[in-house]
Amino acid sequence: MAGPDGAINHAAMEFADGETAIMLGCPGPTYKNPKRLGHVTQSLYVHVDDVDKHFDRAKKAGATILAEPEDQVYGDRRYGAADLEGHHWYFAQHIRPKRTSQRQRPA
Repeated sequence: MAGPDGAINHAAMEFADGETAIMLGCPGPTYKNPKRLGHVTQSLYVHVDDVDKHFDRAKKAGATILAEPEDQVYGDRRYGAADLEGHHWYFAQHIRPKRTSQRQRPA
């Protein structure tokens, strides 16, 4: 969708499954991305089918890697990357049920 000035102010990308979409919108003239702001204000966590394959592809394409793929205690294998504006993205694959810690009660 274009605004009155002809600039795109809303767009949507649909995945090949035909059911999943990502909506994008213009944040307005006072918006500052993380690089301009000087710090990250949020991060995205996205599940993928094969995190190691995803990582290899991203690294070969020149992605800024924040963290190499690593198994997490909560059952995911994930890595982190930063986009060109400084947003942090974490891509993960569920690899096992998450561990639950049980506190031992004093006898």
